[in-house]
Amino acid sequence: MKVQRSKIFLKNFALISILPVVIIIVFGFLSYVLIEQYIKNEINKNALTLLSQNKNNLELILNEVDYLYMIFGINKDTALRLRRILNANIYKLEDVLELESIKSILNSISYSKPYIYSIYVYFENSNQNFIVTPDGITKVDNYFDKDWFKNFKNNKSELIWIERRRINPYNFLENPIEVLTLYRKIKPAFSKVDEGVIVVNLYLNYIKNLLNLSTFFPEQVIFVLDENKNILCSNLDEDEKDLYSKYVKENKNYLITELKSDAYNISYLSIIPNKYLYNVPLKLLKLISILLLVFLIVALFTSYVIAKINYGSIKKIIDIINSATSNKSLPDVSLTPNDEYGYIMYNIVRNFIEQHYLKTKLQALELLALQSQMNPHFLFNTLELLYLKTLALTGEPNEITEMIENLATILKYSLSNPKTLISVKEEIENTKCYINIAKARYKDKFYVKWQYKESVLDKKIMKLLFQPLIENAIYHGIKPSERKCGIKIKIMEIDNNALKVVVIDNGIGMSREKLEEINFRLNSNNDFSEHIGLINTYERLRLIYNDNFSLKIWSKLGIGTVITIKVPLISS
Repeated sequence: MKVQRSKIFLKNFALISILPVVIIIVFGFLSYVLIEQYIKNEINKNALTLLSQNKNNLELILNEVDYLYMIFGINKDTALRLRRILNANIYKLEDVLELESIKSILNSISYSKPYIYSIYVYFENSNQNFIVTPDGITKVDNYFDKDWFKNFKNNKSELIWIERRRINPYNFLENPIEVLTLYRKIKPAFSKVDEGVIVVNLYLNYIKNLLNLSTFFPEQVIFVLDENKNILCSNLDEDEKDLYSKYVKENKNYLITELKSDAYNISYLSIIPNKYLYNVPLKLLKLISILLLVFLIVALFTSYVIAKINYGSIKKIIDIINSATSNKSLPDVSLTPNDEYGYIMYNIVRNFIEQHYLKTKLQALELLALQSQMNPHFLFNTLELLYLKTLALTGEPNEITEMIENLATILKYSLSNPKTLISVKEEIENTKCYINIAKARYKDKFYVKWQYKESVLDKKIMKLLFQPLIENAIYHGIKPSERKCGIKIKIMEIDNNALKVVVIDNGIGMSREKLEEINFRLNSNNDFSEHIGLINTYERLRLIYNDNFSLKIWSKLGIGTVITIKVPLISS
């Protein structure tokens, strides 16, 4: 009988589990693959858009050399006058006036563009003179920067090219000025002779800042490479070559997107760690695994209960058969709705009565009354079991389950963890849960960008510091706006003993009167209905840090709002 019970259990477990488990596994695998591919395509699409923006921005800067070429390459009058002046040993009044005019043109271009460090214009001449901003005419041998001239002479094949160089105008400078140098040869059409060259030196830091402003992910790296894969520029502060070599060797760990520029023979590279690609699919896989485990536990329990009930019914059938064959009194049989074994038992008893006890055991007819007896408790349990089985078969993750998961995380974070100070990493993770809920409520209304270094993640700060600031930005800045807005959260360590948090939004902003009112309320500790989260945050900061903190608000109507908080770093 024990073997029979095990068979019943295994049979029921197989019937309940196999199909749902197969469906969950197949659905989970397909969801994982599709979501991974979708996220990969979206990241690639965003990376290409970003690289295209950087390409347009940089080429807009590099196109300055085309304007200069129109003046000194295409305009033959200007070119001839400058060539004559560069060849002259003694200047006439006419030469001086023309030279001042040319200097004025070059200086106006150089001074009006914050990214231009200097401009050189050189025509072949026996004196090796060239004109430079802002100094004017000087000799190559007498100028502190001679490398450009050597590079120009050594490059016989290219018409336009870019190099990364260092310029040290003063010998006492420890850190030379890093520049991107753009060369444009002055050469007549269909001629193999170089008449001269236009050189534009661009501040490298300016271009680095442009690259930094356009990244989507905190660890995203952008490289600008020449045709030989030499690094012209990147958004990294240091160790560019080592990190680039690492990315090339470990390319399986990164999502690399490339965009080429034929105009200047350079390429743009976006490198994003794969963790941003697999973050959502891994969460989905984890959720599916949990659902599968829960379902298997429910299936085991259900199979055990059904096996126990069925085994009892079978045992009763065997007892009835044994009693009938041995002419003993039949045991009582009770029927319940949807009980096939009870139905079998009833028919066995009925047939037995018809054959052996039809006249002498009329009381057996009472068994018919049992058909009308319902067990509400069993019916409720059966319906509950059907509900659980249906939910297990058809349930799948969706926006509601995601919102419940995020809300549960926020509640757990708020109500548990009695420590006053927590790590920046914990605070960021909790805040992202709130942002996910807000995005579900305000679809396509705003986006959020984080900016911080890994070194700040272990620093200790007050719990629930970021969420009220972001909530304030959404409800008072972004929600009333008719366009899609952005929120940027910057976290940085300053002076090695303080942490600075800046929350920026480009919502509707506030008028000067409203801003003055909020600052007055903060300083006077008076409560008011609007911006209650901001007031609450201010009070908690005051209780934890006493007066060793600062909270500043800047806002302009129609532009946006900036909230800056500075707190001291506390070890515990």
